[in-house]
Amino acid sequence: MHQDMNMSKRDLRHHLRAIRHQILEEEFRLECQKILMKSTCVPELMNAKTVLSYWPKLEAHEIDLRPLNCWLRATGCTVLLPITEPKSQILRIQWGMFQDEKSLTLNQWGIAEPPKSPEILAEDIDVIITPGLGFDSLGYRIGYGGGFYDQLFEHVKAYKIGLIMDSCLFETIPSESHDVPVDLVISANQIIEINSP
Repeated sequence: MHQDMNMSKRDLRHHLRAIRHQILEEEFRLECQKILMKSTCVPELMNAKTVLSYWPKLEAHEIDLRPLNCWLRATGCTVLLPITEPKSQILRIQWGMFQDEKSLTLNQWGIAEPPKSPEILAEDIDVIITPGLGFDSLGYRIGYGGGFYDQLFEHVKAYKIGLIMDSCLFETIPSESHDVPVDLVISANQIIEINSP
């Protein structure tokens, strides 16, 4: 785990993108496998009826959640994927049910999204697998700067899990009063429990 990062959030995002870009493909694949194996030992995730996950941008070295998403769905869990609605007056992240990869379409940022499922309420979500460029040992994250998940966390009481490459895990990263930490951080070599449900 890296020591404290005394950078602005903007500089830290740039730094983390550079770190992820430098990860070799074989190393990336092996770390993702270890992270997903550790994830299957998390009771909150394994017992969840509804999980808001995400579909990774592999070219950006986001954790490859595809096998986990498909496995959760095969076990009967409802797997939701985010749909970004930047101009929404309520929640700028909505969600749709994941059926299969063929049903996904790319949005304006090249992120794969499902068709919208408005019948699924925010309070029905048990677990959120939260994307981030970096996480720290207190559960705080550096996201992509859009504030979508920060706003979502104000409205959803789900158990929040952050999955991260070891090279992007820090002791502490900059946080502000409105930032909401995740409850659990998983890397290839660590499981850091911040809040018990």
